[in-house]
Amino acid sequence: MTVKFLRRRWQKIFAVVLLIFLFLTTVVAYYINRYWSPILANELRSTVLNSTDSLYQASFTDADLHIVQGKLVVFNLTIKPDQAVYQRRLKAGLAPNNLFSLKVKRIVFSNIHPLKLYFHQQLDIGKIVLSAPDLQLSYQLNHKKDITVTHPMSAWQRIQPMFRSIHIGQVMLNDVKFKYKDYSGNKLDISELKEINVLGKDLLIDSVTQKDTSRFYCFKDVQVEVNNFARPSDNGLYRYTIKQLLYSTLTSQLQAYGVGLVPAADSVFIKRNVRTWFTFNTDTLELSHFNFLKYNKYRMLNAANLTFRRGNFIVSTNPATKPPKGNRLLTFPNVAVHLLHNDLTLDTVDLNNINITYRGHGKKSHKQGMLSFNNTNGSIYNITNNEAALARNNTMKLQLSSRLMDSGPMEADMTFNLTDSARSYTYKGTVGLMDLEDLNKATMPFGLVKITSGWLDQLSFDIKANRYVSQGNVSFLYHDLKIHVLKIDTATHQYRHRAIVSLLANALIVKRNNPDRIGYIPRTYEVKYVSQPDTAFFKSVWKTLAIGIKSAAGYNETVEKEVKQRIAQHAADKKKKERKKAIRIKRRANHKHRKR
Repeated sequence: MTVKFLRRRWQKIFAVVLLIFLFLTTVVAYYINRYWSPILANELRSTVLNSTDSLYQASFTDADLHIVQGKLVVFNLTIKPDQAVYQRRLKAGLAPNNLFSLKVKRIVFSNIHPLKLYFHQQLDIGKIVLSAPDLQLSYQLNHKKDITVTHPMSAWQRIQPMFRSIHIGQVMLNDVKFKYKDYSGNKLDISELKEINVLGKDLLIDSVTQKDTSRFYCFKDVQVEVNNFARPSDNGLYRYTIKQLLYSTLTSQLQAYGVGLVPAADSVFIKRNVRTWFTFNTDTLELSHFNFLKYNKYRMLNAANLTFRRGNFIVSTNPATKPPKGNRLLTFPNVAVHLLHNDLTLDTVDLNNINITYRGHGKKSHKQGMLSFNNTNGSIYNITNNEAALARNNTMKLQLSSRLMDSGPMEADMTFNLTDSARSYTYKGTVGLMDLEDLNKATMPFGLVKITSGWLDQLSFDIKANRYVSQGNVSFLYHDLKIHVLKIDTATHQYRHRAIVSLLANALIVKRNNPDRIGYIPRTYEVKYVSQPDTAFFKSVWKTLAIGIKSAAGYNETVEKEVKQRIAQHAADKKKKERKKAIRIKRRANHKHRKR
């Protein structure tokens, strides 16, 4: 076949031309690879210097250009900041908040169009792939708003002496090793991440896009993927975990899956004398319209909506630690939001199927109890500590639905004034039909009371409060309520039924029904609770509601004093009888001894 092909004159001419072309291509490629690397290095250095206003320097050790394939391979690329330039900018108040350095062993530039570069000064590259790059980023809060420069230059104006435009279809960073140093706090905070993939799409620098604010550092879209993130907290008591995190600058949406705050063993917190600790996990976390540029530059967390789907939040307390004394104002939500390290503005936080649980120990029982709010859904509006946002709207609102102890349907609305010096707030809501025995997981360890029967028809409340006082209306409607008063057996550490006290409580204190009979007007109560400086927020809420609930059940302050007096008298009479019995037994024993 080959011999027949070369018999014709035009075939021979074509073969000779093809061989000459291949020979010339090989010679040119060899010449370019040998002599073009220094030229490319100079161009790269100039481009980086001009595009970053001399802040960064770039270098590499070698490069291979494949003309036929339209591919360029660069080895051992390094981009790092010039510290002398940075220090001069710092003194002039023009230093950026972020500095980065990049090291890559191998970069592949594909689909290069050299004719566009030669004839039109347009750098056009289809794809750039960086394999296993080492990226380090440091953050120092040098300024809190964009720097005003007399004659600001865009990226296009800086590259204009060399290129009319730069276009790159895709930039891929695979398996990035990322180290982040944050100098903004009281001490250096270092984070290290692995299993990061970054994809930048449609980088374009020209006269048209130089003022396109929708682009992220000239990219139309930058997509970030982080897998299997885990990091211990600074104090070593927690571990932060994220199975997968995705973010797109085009959609401004962050999605995280398998998010968790995992505490150390309970014994560790008890040993360190920590009063309260937390457990949190959620299947899905979504943050929409997240302004990453503001967060990256100034640590301003600005977003439209934060959503948690399917998760658990558990608060645990140390039984060996006494509640902290002093002013507990920081436990109020409308105070705590101002104590956050970051400037925060969140329009809405949505909770979808979140289980909230409190685990604690009774003071007298020393047994663990729990109070749960299962399948919690709802929204929190206007969470902010930003001055401009507070000037527009200074009220934070909560609208939640849940199931108390996974039983009673609960609805609650709360509002918080975020600027009032008295830290005023309101809350109102209802709890619907539930078996009151479901509350025993809380009433037995916390109150040494066991509910043996009873049904809640409705609990409703409407309270206005501030840091000093809470007052409002509480209605507790129920029927067929009976209780057992308990005590702890010192020998077995188990609950024991106080029969006499229970009989007195059911006969003299507890009202079986509210209303007393069908057709009667139910008992409702105007409550008032004066908070002490060391009263935490949720304790203030519970104490206020407890006044109304106890009063509706017949256990108001007057009755409480009377009952305590009766119980004390009963205990004194019992001790007196026991002493008399002991004396009689002793006398009998002495009498028998004398007869012998």
